Amino acid sequence: MVGKLARYLRMAGVNVLYSNDYSDEEILETAKKEERIILTRDALMLQRKDCKNNIIRSLYIKSSRLKDQLKQVESELGIKLEPNLIRCIECNSLLENAQKDKIKNKVPHYVFMTHEVFLFCSRCNKYYWRGTHYNNIYKAFQSFSSIDLEPGNGVKQKTQE
Repeated sequence: MVGKLARYLRMAGVNVLYSNDYSDEEILETAKKEERIILTRDALMLQRKDCKNNIIRSLYIKSSRLKDQLKQVESELGIKLEPNLIRCIECNSLLENAQKDKIKNKVPHYVFMTHEVFLFCSRCNKYYWRGTHYNNIYKAFQSFSSIDLEPGNGVKQKTQE
C-alpha cells in the first residue's frame, strides 16, 4: 500500500524496509526487534496490541496520494525530507562510491562521458548518477516540502565507514 512512499523515503536517505511479501506478523516482529516505525494504510494493522499500546511506533498514512504521504511523514515524524541519494531505491542498501575508470562499460556511453560521480549498489549491481532524473526527484521533493531546497544542495555524497 505504501511502496511508492518507501522508494521516495529511500531517495531521501531514510532506512526503509519494504516488501509486499511480508506478513503482518513479520512486519510487527521486525519493527519491534529493529525499533522501526510502521507506516501503513492498513487500519487493522494498527489495532494490533503492540501498536495500540505504543510498544511499536506506527503511523497511519491517511492519503493514497504520494505528495500527501510525504508531507504527512515529514510533518508527523519530524523527518526532513530532501533528495539524499545514499540508499539503493530498490533494496535499501547503502550506496558505495564507484571509481569512474572502472565502470566504463557498465553505464551508457553518454552518461560515462558527461558525469564524474557514480554510486553503486553492491547488492543489486546497479549504478546511480546525478542525471536528469535527479531534477525530477528534486522537483518532487520541493513540491511537498515545508523547507526551501536550493538546487545543487539536495544530493549528499556519503561514503561507507
